Amino acid sequence: MSSTSEVRSPLALLRQRTVARLLTSSLLGRLPTGMIPVAIVLFTRGSSEGYGVAGALAAAYTAGTAVGGPVLARRMDRTGQTRVIVGAGILCSAALAALPFVGPLVGIVVAAIAGAATPPVEPGLRAIWPTVLPEREVPRVYALDAASQELIFVLGPLIVLIASGFGPAGGLYAAAAIGLAGTLWFAAARESRQWRPAEVAERHWAGALRPPRLRRVYGAMLLAGLTIGTYPVAAAAFSEASGSRGWTTWLVAANALGALFSGVWFSGRSDRVEPGRVLPWLLAGLGVGYLPMAFVPTSSGMLPLALVFSVVSGLALPPIITLVFLAIDRLAPAGTVTEAFAWLITAFLVGSSIGAAVAGAIVSTTAVAWVFALACAASLVAVLPVIRVLSGARSA
Repeated sequence: MSSTSEVRSPLALLRQRTVARLLTSSLLGRLPTGMIPVAIVLFTRGSSEGYGVAGALAAAYTAGTAVGGPVLARRMDRTGQTRVIVGAGILCSAALAALPFVGPLVGIVVAAIAGAATPPVEPGLRAIWPTVLPEREVPRVYALDAASQELIFVLGPLIVLIASGFGPAGGLYAAAAIGLAGTLWFAAARESRQWRPAEVAERHWAGALRPPRLRRVYGAMLLAGLTIGTYPVAAAAFSEASGSRGWTTWLVAANALGALFSGVWFSGRSDRVEPGRVLPWLLAGLGVGYLPMAFVPTSSGMLPLALVFSVVSGLALPPIITLVFLAIDRLAPAGTVTEAFAWLITAFLVGSSIGAAVAGAIVSTTAVAWVFALACAASLVAVLPVIRVLSGARSA
């Protein structure tokens, strides 16, 4: 859409009915992302299964999501959003609801199906924004989108804890119901139903992965995801070593709170920023933001300071995600925009899974400070792929 000289503030954007409806419905459809890992653990423990079963189910779900996301998104880039989103939403919710009724081995398959069928609401939303807003407002709504994601990981576990009061499988049932309701609400929106993929004479088999510069962005986001993935494990290990395991939730929530504040603040300034120049500095800032935690002694008296540093460590992520959204919009080949956003989710998910696994291995053998050092190093290395990656690029 053409640009306009009047750019609305973040709050003004939220007061716009279309923006509020699309953002709210998509967040509801994505809420299971923050619910399912916790719901799986509570279900398996409540069913007398070991943590090994919980880990296998969670890994299967995550692997399914990483593989299925780009496949579904590529389909949307060819046929539109409605059928893909509705079909995936029904299959995903049915698989989640069926999980409590099968054994561990079949459960791994069912969990993988649920992950692979995760409705591509998130990439679908980002493909819609440039079609419903003036060009200069797109960076701001991307920033609001990035900030609002933190609500998923704050509210999701809380809802699971409440739902688990009705039985071990309560969290899974709640995730299935909430996810399906949000997905159907989003798919029913006129903007989603009327969205049409770009007409392309010939599609390359590599799709959104074809441009080398876009692959470099995904590589950087995999490393950023590794940084983020270390934190829940590191927070748990830090709290336990400090003699206050209950602080884990507060540290993780503080990290999310910092990201939420930063995203809202950045949404009012994102249209003035050139992604190619600022993104490398923000990635470096993400790493540096995690480094102070490596020097905080593990004692109960230092937990308030760790809480402050947790807020600081979350500040850089939403601006990074916002600028990566803009980079993808700029670099994605015609007819692949939804798939391009889906590969971002996959790259980040793979990176965070690796980060969590490596962090677990580190804390089991040495001091938790090394996890924070790893988090810093991963983001600093992520700077290299995106240096001048957008120089003069409007398309690829």
